[in-house]
Amino acid sequence: MIDKVSLDQLRTFLAIADQGSFSKAGRHLRRAQSAVSNSIANLEEGLGVKLFDRGEWKPTLTMHINALLDDTCTIVDRADRLKSRARTCHRDSSRRCHWCWMRCFLWLV
Repeated sequence: MIDKVSLDQLRTFLAIADQGSFSKAGRHLRRAQSAVSNSIANLEEGLGVKLFDRGEWKPTLTMHINALLDDTCTIVDRADRLKSRARTCHRDSSRRCHWCWMRCFLWLV
């Protein structure tokens, strides 16, 4: 079920794909490998797909998961931009702030 997917899980997925291993991703994210493994297990359950083949020394992306990787990059990037825009709106105490929030919301959808 996609409703159980979090940005943190998606960031963990990207870190593993980028770093090439669960332990390196854990160091990059400043987390224990067990926390990284648990996050990915929950993400796989939430998406209903297996993301990595874990039989090898290094985890490898399963077949057809590269498309999900591209989508994940887009989602995380948009969330980061939304947070940045929200911070800008928070600093802006003018009447434009209401419209800025509305644009941020509509842009995310």
